[in-house]
Order: sequence, then structure tokens, then C-alpha cells
Amino acid sequence: MANKQFEIEIKVGLFVALGIGLVMLAILVLGSTENFLARKNTYSVHFPTVEGLLVGAKVVLGGLQVGTVKSIGFDPEKHNVRVELSVAKDSSEWIRSDSFAEIVTQGVLGDKYVTISTGNQNKPPIPVGADIPVRMTKDLSQFLNKGDQLLVSLNSLAANLDHVLKTFQSANRSEIFFDGMATTAKNLAQVSEKLNRELDGLNARLAVRNLNAILDKINNGTGTLGALVNDPGLYEDAKSLVGGANRNRIMRNLIRKTIKESEQKNADESPKSP
Repeated sequence: MANKQFEIEIKVGLFVALGIGLVMLAILVLGSTENFLARKNTYSVHFPTVEGLLVGAKVVLGGLQVGTVKSIGFDPEKHNVRVELSVAKDSSEWIRSDSFAEIVTQGVLGDKYVTISTGNQNKPPIPVGADIPVRMTKDLSQFLNKGDQLLVSLNSLAANLDHVLKTFQSANRSEIFFDGMATTAKNLAQVSEKLNRELDGLNARLAVRNLNAILDKINNGTGTLGALVNDPGLYEDAKSLVGGANRNRIMRNLIRKTIKESEQKNADESPKSP
């Protein structure tokens, strides 16, 4: 009786374990975006570094997950890292000769995965098992690493600056420095004032020299003004011309005035109409 009860318990336990296993398998199949029953094609990609990529990471084609990373290992012939990709067969037609693969990060601190660009349908497809070209881009983690290096450099710079300021403030060096700056500024002001005086004197001497040159030309009869000053005949002709013009203007004004007065007088003497 006891043996029969024990056999029943074993059968029930096996049945429950089998049921739990089937449920877990169903959850894995239904919860995964990849169809485990779909036929797969394998491609290779060679990277200088995988940057934390793991086996089982997803493979994305045109924004859709189409496979997973099958294996990762060193390639002794090409001296880099060989990554095998398992891609759904019905998605392989989008992998063309102008397609390229790259490793990207999901979010800021997310997992690494491989993305493949969709190629031009006019280009020939990449054969199954062949290498997909690689495009190396700056990953977000690389920028974060450079940011860390920049912060370290800034901290070092701040420490050095703090040391310089403390040294500068000790032993009255700041007072000596500012006294020296004040003396230097005073000397610069004196030099500037002296330079301005010398420039003013130089400008005055240049002006006198130019004026003397002009007077020399006038005395030598050079130019119109020199001719007028040194040629009496030309001066008299100019005087006569100006005088004649003035006399002609006076005569014209006198004649206009006489004609106007005569017309006014005739208008006053004419008989008015009844």
C-alpha cells in the first residue's frame, strides 16, 4: 500500500514539473520578440572592439529586432573580434552590399546591441555567412569617458590654481605684486604723457615747415596765388575786371529803376474810364 502511494506521488511530481517547464517555455516564447521557430541565417561582423557586447544581445535591422548575437571571439587572421549574428531568414533580403553594422547602446546606461542598416534594394544582397561591413561611430560611453577625463583635468587645474593663489597670498606677495603694478602703471602714464608732448611738438614743427614751403612757393611766383602776388600787371587786370563787373551791375540796376518809375508815372497820368 505504501509503495503504491509513493508511485502516485512520483507521478504527480513529474507531471507538475513537466507542466511548470511547459509554462516557462511558453512564457519565454511568447514574451520574446524573436520567433524561435523561424529559420535563421548567419552573418559575420569584424569589430576592432566589441565595447561590452555580450552573446545573446539583440540584432536590429531598420529599427526591428531580427536576431541575436550568436558568438563572439577573436579572429587570429584579421587581428580583431569576430561577431556571428543569427538573423531571421525572411529579413536577410534587406541586408544588401551597402548595408553596414555597428554597435550601439540602448539609452545612457543600457545594454549593447548590434544594428544593421537596410540597404538599397537595387544593390546585390550579402551572401549568407559573409561579412557585413562595419561603421565605427562615437558611442555615448566614449563621450562619457572623455567627460570623466575632462573633469579630472579640471580638478587638477583647480588644485593648481588654488595652490598658486595660496602661495601668492602668503609672505605679503600680493602687496608686493600690486605695488609693482601701481608703479608700472605710473611709469606708463609718464611715458604716455611725454610721448604726447613730443608728438604735439613734432606736429607743430611739421605745420611750420609746410607753411614755410607754401610761402616760398608764393614768393617764387609758383601757382595762381604766387602769380597774383608777384605779377603787378595780372593784379591790375583782375582789379579792372572786378571793377568793370561792379560798374556794369550798378548801371543795370539804375536802368531798371528808371524804367519802373516811368511806367508808374504813365499809369498815374492816364485818364480813368467812367
